[in-house]
Amino acid sequence: MEKKQAILSLGSNLGNRLELLQKAVILLENASLNLTALSSIYETPAWGFESTPFYNACAQIETSLSPQELLSHFLQVEAQLGRIRQQTEGYTARKLDIDLLFYDGLVVATDTLTLPHPKIHLRNFVLVPLQEIAPQWRHPILNLPVTELLRQCPDPDQIEKLPYAMWSPPIFDAFPFIAIEGNIGVGKTTLAQKMAAHYNLPLVEEAYAQNPYLEKFYTDPKKHALAVETYFLEDRLQQAKIFWEGNPAAAISDFTLQKSLIFAAQNLTETDYQAYHKRFAQKLARQKLPDLVVYLHTDIDTLQRQIKQRGRPYEQNITRTYLEQIAQGYSDFIQSDLRYPVVSISTQTLDFKANDFDFHRLLRLIYRASFS
Repeated sequence: MEKKQAILSLGSNLGNRLELLQKAVILLENASLNLTALSSIYETPAWGFESTPFYNACAQIETSLSPQELLSHFLQVEAQLGRIRQQTEGYTARKLDIDLLFYDGLVVATDTLTLPHPKIHLRNFVLVPLQEIAPQWRHPILNLPVTELLRQCPDPDQIEKLPYAMWSPPIFDAFPFIAIEGNIGVGKTTLAQKMAAHYNLPLVEEAYAQNPYLEKFYTDPKKHALAVETYFLEDRLQQAKIFWEGNPAAAISDFTLQKSLIFAAQNLTETDYQAYHKRFAQKLARQKLPDLVVYLHTDIDTLQRQIKQRGRPYEQNITRTYLEQIAQGYSDFIQSDLRYPVVSISTQTLDFKANDFDFHRLLRLIYRASFS
């Protein structure tokens, strides 16, 4: 089905305004609605009545839903977050308000839907965030771009732009210790580093390059498998011990201790693996487990391309078959009976390293695990 471009507005002035907007944006996104732009949050006076100030924002979307289907989706999200619309509401305080402003260039006037929204050109709290994300969007009736609508707007209200970082969801309030996992080359360390910096948190980072057997393993896997896996296990355990002795309130890691079993199962003989597994189980009983694991995954072609791009010499001979085996090991791992939740995220269309919008999209996907 052909995708359509649309713009919506969000507002809240009851309850935890920020949390309601954050959760609304997360719940709006689904297989039929893709968020392509999101404005900053603006604090604005109540418009048309006396009440506490609103938090307002605008979002641009790409969707296969019809306008009526979008409205139904908006009402479901509002209801899920505690707002049930009444026929006689008028201008009142509300926990959440989601309005459809534009839908391509469609002009509609029915009992249930008017497009474009009839009061866009009269409201600074709509036009200012709208100008931030779509300044050249043209009103299909007034035939003016958003920039000109704002210039001509008679609304005298001044609104305050808040830092864009406010959109960052409070992930670590729900999950104080998060571990990032995934196949070789998927971007675990990149994401962990970026999240640690973004939330100003300590990072437990795997010292893979210090393993003296790693390069030898990729040259002769059978000969050096036990040595490489034993070193990794002991090193990971030592890292975890030292780190948690500092008693951080929250933290992020680019590995889980359980990844030792995933790789050992692929690399060791059956006899060696059984002995390794027994030792691992004894050690794990005394270790701190993550509150949430984020499992990143993508296709093997992308993994091979990213491995080549980062240019570690000892990784250049990793075979497609080996990556497929590790991917299967992770798939079995996340479907097993774990003592923590796992969020599985495809990075196929996410450039979270270079694209800040994609990074925030990924943060929303993680935070969704805390309430849905």
